Amino acid sequence: MALVATSCATSDTDTESNDDTVTVALASFSREKLYPPAFDPGGLVYFGPMFDFLIGANPDGSLSTDTGALESWEPNENATEWTLALREGMKWHDGKDVTSEDLEFTLQEFGSPEATCAAICATLQNNLAGVDVVDDRTVVLKLSTPDVNIPAKLGPIESSIMILPKHHVEKTGWEGFEKDPMGSGPWKFVRRQVGQSIEYEANTDYWDADRRPRFGKLDVVLAPDQNTRMAMLKSGEADMVAISPDEVPRAQDDGFQILSIENTIVSEMLFFKSYDPKEFAHQVEFRKALALAVDMDEVVKAFYPTEAGTRASGDAVPFSPSTLGHDPDLEPYPYDPEEAKRLLDEVGYDGSKVKLWTVTFPDGPEQGDVNEAIAGYWDKAGVKVEIVQAEFATLLETMGTGDFDAGPAATGFPTSNRPSVLANMEPMMLTQDAGGRFRTYWDPEKADKWYAELSQIVDEAERDARLREINNELYNEYWSIPVAMKNTTYAAGKRISGWDPISGVSKVISYETLEPAK
Repeated sequence: MALVATSCATSDTDTESNDDTVTVALASFSREKLYPPAFDPGGLVYFGPMFDFLIGANPDGSLSTDTGALESWEPNENATEWTLALREGMKWHDGKDVTSEDLEFTLQEFGSPEATCAAICATLQNNLAGVDVVDDRTVVLKLSTPDVNIPAKLGPIESSIMILPKHHVEKTGWEGFEKDPMGSGPWKFVRRQVGQSIEYEANTDYWDADRRPRFGKLDVVLAPDQNTRMAMLKSGEADMVAISPDEVPRAQDDGFQILSIENTIVSEMLFFKSYDPKEFAHQVEFRKALALAVDMDEVVKAFYPTEAGTRASGDAVPFSPSTLGHDPDLEPYPYDPEEAKRLLDEVGYDGSKVKLWTVTFPDGPEQGDVNEAIAGYWDKAGVKVEIVQAEFATLLETMGTGDFDAGPAATGFPTSNRPSVLANMEPMMLTQDAGGRFRTYWDPEKADKWYAELSQIVDEAERDARLREINNELYNEYWSIPVAMKNTTYAAGKRISGWDPISGVSKVISYETLEPAK
């Protein structure tokens, strides 16, 4: 069955809000904080509807000059300065104009010591040299070192930075903002019950007429248990609910439509401590053996209905058909258990236990079962596997110490599908000193050099070509084992006829594009 994610071309009259409330039930609200610079990505489903990203995105996930607060962004010759231009006609929810003072304030807040968000906060904290206000609509962002990836970090796919109302925060303070938040986005905050729900009303004066909400009100409800969410959908208490891949067939059998945000997560196997020459995972033959030992087509078929995901492309992680550097000529690694056994003999594999770390994320509740299946294939090839359960935060903390006893190790891991590639290279492949967190690449010093080189290639076509070369090199190194390209799935009732979310990001739900049934 094809994915149901309807794109609706509409006129201004078509996008007039009706008086109905659309109710969406989700598994998590994250921390329920309304201080954007300190959010984690899961919080976007909660407070995101009231804000505009600095740079918007098209439904296919590409950056857009039409759907964000900025209408243009231009680098100087070496990407140490970026001229950012606000679009005209934007208003805060209290009717005041959005100006370059708000943009300056936003960049400073996201670069403050209190900011704890992902890529953009670290970039501004470590690399911000200044922000110059040129006029009411223009600022110049100045950096200490070149960064060609600034546009991606200002958009919703790879990072997330929302324009903030300086005048309102100065009036309320951030503590008061928690009780009286305000943005410039398609939805206006109404009220919230912490731990239960958050309510919005349509911004009928929203600057982008094509994205004015189709429903008059939005009620986002917290329901951690999937059975509870499905019961809400069946009773009509909810119009759309988040579901895991294994729930897709049952929801379809019950007559509900499946709506998907496509290409949000790449799942893969990564090799901890492969940088250590003493580890088997440092040897390409060992990594190749583990790749060839698994019938990945059967694994993906078992756990991912078509609406929920497909086998990952032949690209090496972190590349995909939607990233720079994609190479359509690369084929997924084949299933060849006999060659896998031969390679294990070649490297002198001695039966040491390979630890398979299992970390379950909200975006990947099935990961534990997927790891069990992969471990079964490795066992058939003669590899002894010990599955180790771990919390992500605890695993990260342990990895940062000298006591991390990974042994020959791998982990099943979900990675956000980030088009620039750079935002994934940094945490996964670089040395700790260069910003690497997981250190799962066998030659991190080489990765550091790649990253430094790529960060200074301003011309995108040239950068794309260089990334394609790196993609091929990584593919031949078997540095990781791609598993699936996943979609984020929802089940919807009869009051919703379609939806036009942004491909590639699971935490931006684009509630405003939910289309009421006629």
